[in-house]
Amino acid sequence: MNETSFGRVYAGSNGNYYTERQLERNLRSGCWTPCLRQRNPARRLVETREGNLLLVGVVSHPPPWIEIRISKGGARIVDTRVPLPE
Repeated sequence: MNETSFGRVYAGSNGNYYTERQLERNLRSGCWTPCLRQRNPARRLVETREGNLLLVGVVSHPPPWIEIRISKGGARIVDTRVPLPE
């Protein structure tokens, strides 16, 4: 299982990747509502604010193009294939 200093890395069914801290923050803040949780393998089904279902699961080998960046808001996953807006 992939562990970083920010916890595990999760892949979402929406194509996005999340740190464990991002996942926990989205659940605590109410951005996501928990629906189901599976422990082995670690996966969660959540409902987003928009009412969509999102499945997030731990990835053992994240793709090489993701990068964990630190900012005032905490750690986040960045897709380095996409240029950042100016």
